[in-house]
Amino acid sequence: PTPCIDWSKTSKFGKSLFVLTPSMSANLRRLSCAVASGPWPVLLEGPTSAGKTTLVEYLAARCGHRCVRINNHEHTDIQEYTGSYAADSKGKLSFREGILVQALKQGHWVILDELNLAPTEVLEALNRLLDDNRELYLSETNEVVKPHP
Repeated sequence: PTPCIDWSKTSKFGKSLFVLTPSMSANLRRLSCAVASGPWPVLLEGPTSAGKTTLVEYLAARCGHRCVRINNHEHTDIQEYTGSYAADSKGKLSFREGILVQALKQGHWVILDELNLAPTEVLEALNRLLDDNRELYLSETNEVVKPHP
C-alpha cells in the first residue's frame, strides 16, 4: 500500500498542505454528501491527476479516519488484498492478513486506485464487498470479513 498523506496538517510555515480552490471546494462538498449518505462505497471517476485521491485523503484526515491506498495494475494479485500463508520466524505456517482485510477490520477508509487496471480475479473477489452484501470471503481461512462499522 501507498502511505496516505495527512492533508489536514500544516507545513512548517503554518500553511495548509491542501489548497482548496473553488472547484476542489465544490468537489469536496459533493464527496462529503456521498460519504455521509450511507455506508456504501463511493466511486470517483475523472482524468489522471485531477485530485481524486488527494480529495479522499483530505476528507478522511479531516474526519479523523486513517486512509489506506492500494494501487492496482495488471499484475495485482488477490493475495495482496486478502493475505496468504507464510512461514513465521519459527518456520510455522500461518495466515498473514492482506492490507484490505486489515483495513476492513480496523475501520480504515480504503482507496482502490486505478481499479480499472486490476485483473478480473481481483474484481470478482471485491464484488461481494462492493455490493449490498458488504463482505469479503477469504477462501484460505473460510472466513467472511465485514467492514468495521
